Amino acid sequence: MTIEDANRLLIASLTGLYDEREAASVSSLVMERLTGMPKGLRVLNKTASFTNRQQELFQDWLTQLLRFRPVQYILGEAWFGPFPFYVDENVLIPRPETEELADWLLKDNADRPMGSGVLDIGTGSGCIAVYLKKKRKDFSILGIDISEAALEIAKKNSLANEAETEFLLCDIRDPAQRDKLSPVDLIISNPPYIPERQKTSLDKHVKDFEPAVALFVPDEDPILYYKIIGDFAIEKLLPGGAVFLEIHHDFANDITEWYRLRGFLLELKKDFSGNNRMIKAFLS
Repeated sequence: MTIEDANRLLIASLTGLYDEREAASVSSLVMERLTGMPKGLRVLNKTASFTNRQQELFQDWLTQLLRFRPVQYILGEAWFGPFPFYVDENVLIPRPETEELADWLLKDNADRPMGSGVLDIGTGSGCIAVYLKKKRKDFSILGIDISEAALEIAKKNSLANEAETEFLLCDIRDPAQRDKLSPVDLIISNPPYIPERQKTSLDKHVKDFEPAVALFVPDEDPILYYKIIGDFAIEKLLPGGAVFLEIHHDFANDITEWYRLRGFLLELKKDFSGNNRMIKAFLS
């Protein structure tokens, strides 16, 4: 099997499972990992034959893809900005919208003093915490999560990216645990926000593989985590501080109304697709 043969077979096999653009993107990721070559070199070497090991990996990875396992979990890698992160089924796959949220915090706080404290709630792979630390080495960043497995991955990513970040096992839902956290200047989070009733409408590679605890909230209270984070911010946010949250666009009004009623001033921000997907909340 040549590089060209493998690429064609991969795209043809994935067409129908993914839209055309995503099928091509997934194929490119797989082919780059298999060959160690960027696209330009693969084109120049398209008639080169796979080794036996490459062919074995190709068949294995294709089988997993056809079972809807995300390519990021298959390869054990996802990118957040310019930085690579190890990921598996214990953590969410980083999304571009979350990167937008982190960039908003950085831009909005470009003049914030050295040593400012940032709390990343539900850190998962550590992508937000590590990304912020790489961009602002002077910030003191703590990532918390309820999953020990996720925290091990976050620590691994912190070391791999040479970003000295602290991580702590903590359930923000438990008042006793969150009371032990120190006051902070900034809070950032991409909390669970998909109601259970919407699970059936999600793509199989999301609902069957990504961790449910990081995705879903009870149907009867879809803004549960925003309330918990808001109550925490009222107690622990230092003067001049702010909260940056990724949100479900269906509940933008509910979330902003809840925060306004508790004295927060708000900024609502759209993502690159034009959906209301982020808020900044701060106390006057």
